[in-house]
Amino acid sequence: MKNKIVDNNHDPVLQALQAVSDPIRLNILTCLLLDGEKRITSEKYNIVKSTLSHHIKLLKDALLIQEIKIGTAKTYVLNQEYIQQELPGLIELIRFRAGNTTK
Repeated sequence: MKNKIVDNNHDPVLQALQAVSDPIRLNILTCLLLDGEKRITSEKYNIVKSTLSHHIKLLKDALLIQEIKIGTAKTYVLNQEYIQQELPGLIELIRFRAGNTTK
């Protein structure tokens, strides 16, 4: 049996794993999991706004977070329903990691 060629641009698991492979993006997911809906600022991560925007775009493209706009303000929330359905175990892994890094 030959290996199936996967279109990396449309593989949700690969996209999600690439998104969580960066420490800043993983930290964003952890914060959203623990705190719920919140604003994400570049000052918290000591990075410029354009870099933060890039991280947020990758998380949104992977469908891991959702953006909520109220006027010009943007907040973000973890897309838990999608994650539980398409990537079972990811939330538990993030929660486990958060418990081990806060000790």
